[in-house]
Amino acid sequence: MKISDYHISIGNATDVGKVREHNEDYLAHFDTPLGYCIIICDGMGGHAAGDVAAQSATAAIQQFLQDPSNKNSTIPIALKNAIEFANYKLKEMMNQNPALKGMGTTTIVALIKNGRLYTAHAGDSRLYLIKKGGIKQLTKDHSSVQQLIDQGVLTEAEAELSDKKNQISKAIGIFDKVEPTITESSFPLNKNDKLLLCSDGLTGHLSKEKIYETILSFDNIQSAAMKLVELANGNGGSDNITVQLVHYAGQSMRSKKKILSKRNTAIVIVVFALSLFWVWAFKNHNSNNKMVTKKSG
Repeated sequence: MKISDYHISIGNATDVGKVREHNEDYLAHFDTPLGYCIIICDGMGGHAAGDVAAQSATAAIQQFLQDPSNKNSTIPIALKNAIEFANYKLKEMMNQNPALKGMGTTTIVALIKNGRLYTAHAGDSRLYLIKKGGIKQLTKDHSSVQQLIDQGVLTEAEAELSDKKNQISKAIGIFDKVEPTITESSFPLNKNDKLLLCSDGLTGHLSKEKIYETILSFDNIQSAAMKLVELANGNGGSDNITVQLVHYAGQSMRSKKKILSKRNTAIVIVVFALSLFWVWAFKNHNSNNKMVTKKSG
């Protein structure tokens, strides 16, 4: 299917930042038999290894989700298995090439189907939902500081200043199993909702309030994505910065009628099948009664 068939449009941008020598972030979006997938990976490992980790993990996730043999899986299970498959592929690469030892990557994955959102993530790359009424973070970081926030030891403001800020507890390629966080049930999208996927190079320099204000100030999502990167660089750009901004336009009346028509057809088929069953059962019951009467006569 084409991206327009999902009623979404995407603006994105990535930049090395003002301090790092290499951009170890990677972004992609692509169609799959399960729905439309948007992804960001933030690589770790230094030099070329971070690049390799982010790109290879993205390629592995895409390979898994686009495999026709996985199309009958539920979306949450498919997302989990895709990330674990990427973990296996990175481990395999490191075993074959010792120079890659220690590489890994975070990931944030969003998959959209029939106006509903499914998510999976590992690490501190984030997903936000933006509506006219505000901005909401849909993911929770897998990090040491997030654990301290959850325990009430640190506030979010204090966490931003912590020297443990970059210590993550889940990632692809680092552990034997990733065990990513998966949304077990889908999230309904409303017309004109926006989704922001980003690496921590953005959120390390922009508050969610500033992110919200910036996105709302642009009608064009590509311009908004580029502005977010520009602002993060302007505030220091201490890390690679990557964003994918998704606009959900909502389903057209034609699409809604098509879905409704399919549902109605399914209902008619079920009702017809039940009718046939009851007719058969009624006739069979009468036939059995007649046989009993003959024997008793």
